[in-house]
Amino acid sequence: MLNKETRSAIMVLADKGHNISEIARTLEVSRNSVKAVLKSGRTEVAVSGRGSILEEHLELIRAMYAKCADNDGRANMVRVKELVEETLLKSGRTLKVSYAAFTWFCRASGLSVREVRPAVKIVTGPGEEMQHDTSPYTIKLGGHAVKRQCASLVLGYSRMLYMQIYPRFDRFQMKVFLTDAFGYFGGVCGRCVIDNTSVALACGSGSRAQMAPEVESFEERYGFRFMAHEVGDCDRKGKIERPFHYIERNFLVGREFRDDADLNRQALEWVEAANRRRLREFKASPVELFALERTHLRGLPLHVPEVYRLCARLVDAYGRVSLHGQKYPVLAGYIGHEVQLRETKDSVIVVDGHKELARHPKKIEGSPQPPAEPLSAPGPRRQKTAKLEEESKLRELGAGIGEYLELLKTARGARYFWSVRRLWQLVCRYKSEEFIAAVARAREHRLFDVNRIETILLQGIARDEYQLPLGWDSPSGDNGIGDGCRDGAVTPKPDISGYIPEPEGGGNNDAR
Repeated sequence: MLNKETRSAIMVLADKGHNISEIARTLEVSRNSVKAVLKSGRTEVAVSGRGSILEEHLELIRAMYAKCADNDGRANMVRVKELVEETLLKSGRTLKVSYAAFTWFCRASGLSVREVRPAVKIVTGPGEEMQHDTSPYTIKLGGHAVKRQCASLVLGYSRMLYMQIYPRFDRFQMKVFLTDAFGYFGGVCGRCVIDNTSVALACGSGSRAQMAPEVESFEERYGFRFMAHEVGDCDRKGKIERPFHYIERNFLVGREFRDDADLNRQALEWVEAANRRRLREFKASPVELFALERTHLRGLPLHVPEVYRLCARLVDAYGRVSLHGQKYPVLAGYIGHEVQLRETKDSVIVVDGHKELARHPKKIEGSPQPPAEPLSAPGPRRQKTAKLEEESKLRELGAGIGEYLELLKTARGARYFWSVRRLWQLVCRYKSEEFIAAVARAREHRLFDVNRIETILLQGIARDEYQLPLGWDSPSGDNGIGDGCRDGAVTPKPDISGYIPEPEGGGNNDAR
């Protein structure tokens, strides 16, 4: 379509007497276009009068859009189109229009269009504000892709930048990072703007945010205050967001890193160079602007204590304690005991009360580590030492016991110590002579189950102490029982020799 200037030129050249071919060749347009302009006789661009079939349903579309809109005023256009079609179908009408045509009409009508507003520039004076944030990245370390958290701090006036990269970023790592950053700048600003992260906040967001007590203590130590920006206010923390774009497309591109130590070493070198680049907006480098801002920073405390974190751990059977998935050796004498781990930026210190047991370089999470060796060779276990002492006491009972123990050691193998302990329990429970006799019988029959020895002891006790004599063992019958015992009689035969039978005819008492 020809614009107004081209159409005006065609009309002017035609009034001067030039033909259509000359006009088309001069203005580099087609002859048909020249003819159409001369035929219309107008220099204004004609506006198409074709309307959309959706114009009559505009109020319905607005109502359905408002029904589906969320808190930000955005709505799912697929659902809006479905509701419009369902509403029209109830009244007996249909809407046959494509989704592309529907969304085009909504945008032309001012629906589903986010209002574009200019960014707000936040201007702060020297030493007034600093901004802190983190961003996750996938970085190749030694040829392996690992996930890391990049933490950065920027001064609001001079744009001086400091960054470090960590395997994880929690409240402890935040205090470590900020302590290093404050030392790098030689001071702090009065305010530190952060997002609404749970790393620093206990509850709330924006102006209603409450810092955790641990974070408030950190603020008091350095004399500054954290400020969480309002949710969705992207302009309030824009000074720290821009460096992440630069880090991602400059520092992390085309560089190789052996490990985390090499990664942070190169990060410091890159920060030194980045702070010397000239900024077009300020016509100066951050280092040059920092020369002025440094005099307005709040000074550091006279003594900056090392940031640490305490946690309790139980020493396992291998003489090691675990922290963040990494193992650290402890003295073997503390196996099974609970110790305290003092975690610092670069070290892990094992303490028991006020006594320092071991100090190890901190291992990086997610990186392969050689197996940790114990601090000292483990001595004999306390349980096995007690069993060997019982063995020496058993051998003192006689040579027969010693011979049986040698045979028992060969037969029982690893369970020999348990068998010795069981034998000692039998010695403490029964008489020594009964135990020695039972062991001799077990040695004779090559019985190495110590529980069978107790069975032999019980059988001997039952036979010797609890079985009563019967009393009718004599076959002569002089005990008054006679031969009835052999015949199975229980009682002796009755003596009826003095019994006088009564006469058959009867009689009186006097006759008798």
